[in-house]
Amino acid sequence: MPRTREKRAIAQGIYRDGDRLVAEVRHGSARTGDQRRATQVFPLGYDLDKIRAWQLSAKREFLLDAPGAPGRGTLAGDSETLLQQHIPEGRYREDLRGLLAHWAASPLGTRPRMLITRADVIAQRKRWLDAGHAINSCNKRLSALRVLYHTLDAAIDGAIPPSPADGVTYLKEPKPEPRAIPVEIVRLILDSLPDQGRAERGQERPTVSHTKLRLKVFAWTGAAPATIERLTRRHLDLARGQIYLTPRRKGAGAAGSWQPLLPEAVDALRDWMDAGLLGTKGSASSMGKTWRVGIKIATAKARQIAAETGDRSWLEALAALPPNCKPYDLRHSFGDELYRRTGDIRAVGEALQHASLDTTKRYTASAVSDRLADAIAKMSAAIAAAPRFPGQAPAPPTPPARGLRLVRKTGI
Repeated sequence: MPRTREKRAIAQGIYRDGDRLVAEVRHGSARTGDQRRATQVFPLGYDLDKIRAWQLSAKREFLLDAPGAPGRGTLAGDSETLLQQHIPEGRYREDLRGLLAHWAASPLGTRPRMLITRADVIAQRKRWLDAGHAINSCNKRLSALRVLYHTLDAAIDGAIPPSPADGVTYLKEPKPEPRAIPVEIVRLILDSLPDQGRAERGQERPTVSHTKLRLKVFAWTGAAPATIERLTRRHLDLARGQIYLTPRRKGAGAAGSWQPLLPEAVDALRDWMDAGLLGTKGSASSMGKTWRVGIKIATAKARQIAAETGDRSWLEALAALPPNCKPYDLRHSFGDELYRRTGDIRAVGEALQHASLDTTKRYTASAVSDRLADAIAKMSAAIAAAPRFPGQAPAPPTPPARGLRLVRKTGI
């Protein structure tokens, strides 16, 4: 009597049948009579990942013949299924929802999820990059897409087959360029702005420029715009020179904390409250336009000073502003100046509410702390005073370069 082959399950839909492996894919429902089945034989010891890739390919073929097959939907529809059925409520779900929303709004959102290929994912990422989206944002969206495929496919098939996001490498972010502005230039630009606001059609010109007040608050507190917009009176103790920065949800998040204020920040916040701006949200585009106007006015004044006195330092400093200089650079400038004065990277991270010091290092990329400058100066003095051969005069120490920090008064 011949011996029957022993059939043993190896993985979901993969069996060992004697000296071979058999992979099976089912699609549809036997109850409704539209179930389809495909099998493929592989040699014993064949790579299981390659077998799963064949299973995924077979599923896609079934979908291609029957795009309306039950149990499968579009990328956008499956994104909502993932969030509602597999991800518990909380911050992670909301973050994932925001990332998957970009895929749902893309041309891939209306396509059957199982028909999307790796080439489709790479092409969509290129469209985002060409449109100016940040590399870090594209990497996070790729991670969210992997979560979508792996979670749903594991729930349906009991395994994690390859997804179109697998094998798509994360992009390496370029080294960030310094965005900080010297504090003297910040003050120069702010002082160059008109105190009065722009007049709306048919109305008188406001006596106070709300946009200038907002820029001053951002410049001298270093707080993120969203944090400033959430402030209420209970968050401010101007008599003691303190502010409570509410918890941040951006990135890894940060706890709220009371922090001391610069005298300039106290004055700016007091004017801001007197103008009735507490708890209001400003226009980012309006602040950007006003900031660029301030740079133009300050540059014109610096040219006048250069023509009259020959002092081109202010003009050169304005010409060295970061490319596409914007109001958010004021936050970089605050962190840069704080680090330069203290050399304490942790204090800067706490002031800026950064969960990671790596983020803080990007904000202080252009700063050389006074502590490091003093250390180099002492080292330079020690080298100059070291014993030399007879007859060789010691060289005078050369002061270390500290970068551009204008301190003179020019009457601008």
